Amino acid sequence: MNRSRWRRWLGTGVTATLVVGMVGCTKMIQPDQLAELKQLRAREIQLAQSMRDAESRKQRLERELASRQDELRRCKDLQATLQSRLNGYPANLGDPLPESPPAPPVEKKQGRK
Repeated sequence: MNRSRWRRWLGTGVTATLVVGMVGCTKMIQPDQLAELKQLRAREIQLAQSMRDAESRKQRLERELASRQDELRRCKDLQATLQSRLNGYPANLGDPLPESPPAPPVEKKQGRK
């Protein structure tokens, strides 16, 4: 054999050896690793759902808070209006009323027998 053939065979052999060696050395996933991966994916799905639920709850609470703040603003406006009206009344408004005489007794009418 001449040198070029020998080099070609040697190059092909080294390449084949490297390819087989690399494929043989790749690590296959173990059953316990596969089970852990499945658990992690399930946990990821669960956490994503929890995040969506929390976001939904947050939006609902923000709407409720805005509604209650609006109600509080209306109550404060009403309170201010009533307070200004009360301030305009006479000062003796809170004095007790004089006693009124008792009402006369009511007589029952006698009907026909």
